Amino acid sequence: MGKGRGLGEEGGPRRKAKGLGGLLERVGGWGHFQVVHVAIVSVSFAFVSTHSFLQNFTASIPDHHCRSPGNLWPLDAQGQPDRCHRFRGNATNETETCVEGWVYNLTTIQSTIVTEWDLVCSLKSLQGVAQSIYMAGVFLGAIVFGGLADRLGRRTIFLWCLFQTASLNTGAALAPSFSIYCICRCLTGSGMSGLVLNGMGLVLEWTTPSHRAMVSGFLSFVLSLGQLNLVILAFGLRHWRHLQLAAGAPYALCFLCSWWLPESVRWLMVRKRFSGALRSLKLVSWINGVPAARVQLSLEMLEADYSEEEVGGTPGSSVLDLFRSREMLAILACTMGIWFSVASAFYSLALDLQRFPGEDPYLVQIVLGSIDLPFRLMVPKLANCLGRKLTLSSCMMLGTGLFLGAIPVPHELGRLRMGLCVLSKGFMSASLSCNILVATEVFPTSLRMTGMGVSNMVGYLGGMVAPLVLLAGPMLPLLPPMLFGTTVLAAGILVVFLPETRGLPLPDTLEQAQSQVRRCWSRLLRKPWQGTLPLQTKL
Repeated sequence: MGKGRGLGEEGGPRRKAKGLGGLLERVGGWGHFQVVHVAIVSVSFAFVSTHSFLQNFTASIPDHHCRSPGNLWPLDAQGQPDRCHRFRGNATNETETCVEGWVYNLTTIQSTIVTEWDLVCSLKSLQGVAQSIYMAGVFLGAIVFGGLADRLGRRTIFLWCLFQTASLNTGAALAPSFSIYCICRCLTGSGMSGLVLNGMGLVLEWTTPSHRAMVSGFLSFVLSLGQLNLVILAFGLRHWRHLQLAAGAPYALCFLCSWWLPESVRWLMVRKRFSGALRSLKLVSWINGVPAARVQLSLEMLEADYSEEEVGGTPGSSVLDLFRSREMLAILACTMGIWFSVASAFYSLALDLQRFPGEDPYLVQIVLGSIDLPFRLMVPKLANCLGRKLTLSSCMMLGTGLFLGAIPVPHELGRLRMGLCVLSKGFMSASLSCNILVATEVFPTSLRMTGMGVSNMVGYLGGMVAPLVLLAGPMLPLLPPMLFGTTVLAAGILVVFLPETRGLPLPDTLEQAQSQVRRCWSRLLRKPWQGTLPLQTKL
């Protein structure tokens, strides 16, 4: 290998990277196809965050009190009618629970799942449980659809997830009971996770290395737009069923418009499906306006360039390959730890609108959603200038500092506290965006969706845990911020053990991915001792 140039630049690995990179360049590199491809996937991505934070409005809790025939209620500590008790009969010193239900203040909303199924008082925790059930679906979808994508293809799973999301979201909007609503939300979440993983993977595997950070950053930016789309939809649709239905309608449109998208050529080549790869490449060359490539490309050329000895048997790779070598296990552990810690902090900031009492919830949602946009836009530029690792670790450390810095701020300075939390959420959002880019670039093509799926699954576990931890906030107000902040701080150390992938081609085989990690560790070991220690590949 050459003098420290990295994978794919000199020596043996260059041939492999040059083959795939050369194919993309031969059919136009970055052209009309890639632009249209990104646009279609972006439509589905633009409503992902809408569903993640949908219950900020569909499960909002309006002011309420017991239904009482005498219109007399005991008062709480703030001098307001008690929400969970009323006077028994005509007595003024004996109370009872709300046996006849509740009266809700519906001046700003028409209906929520809370008002429809009376999820208040003893059932108040079911609101947080419903959100955790949705995140549990996202959690399961990450591992299920990630593994299936490496076996069945990115396009097939992407289309199925679009269909599943559209249909099950409709089921949630029409649910006759809370239990059926939770089941539909769980399955909607699993479909949402699968379409994000496979949509991102499908786009990036058709993207040249020079445009990869830009495309990843743009898609992450679009993911954040869902929070603003939620405010627009919620402001116009005050009934939770109408809002739920509207949030899922774009996925039916995307399902109808995505059938023509070709399968990832990287996946087809690694799986030895040369005829499918040839059809996809010819379609892309035609859309990109490179007719000469349609004549030059042939099955014989593809089969000769990607013979059995080059691919190294990767078509038979399984999820167990992620655990058989120290290098892949380290990548998996680092990306999982970072994703879990940052996602838990991110969702704790985004879901707890009650953290800012007295503020308009629509305004708070706009601020929390808007802050992600500039922070995610800056990730591609920083990742290309400073490198993936420095960008990721810096965003994590700055976000944690602001998160923990908001703890001692008194409630009287509510706007200052809100500002610190908003900026912290922006840095957490940037960290998630950069971690997605890193995860895409460190796993090999044969296991990319599986590796990202497992990592994403653990990340969404953090999102599932966040609303449950927030339930302890009224009793232990310091627990959620201290727990989430210190977790991100500890996970920042894991960035050191990941390889720097700036400017490198995507690894297609296990050997290429392991080689990246070994070079990273060699540099770490060489700095203190100026020597190279032997690294064992197998556990």
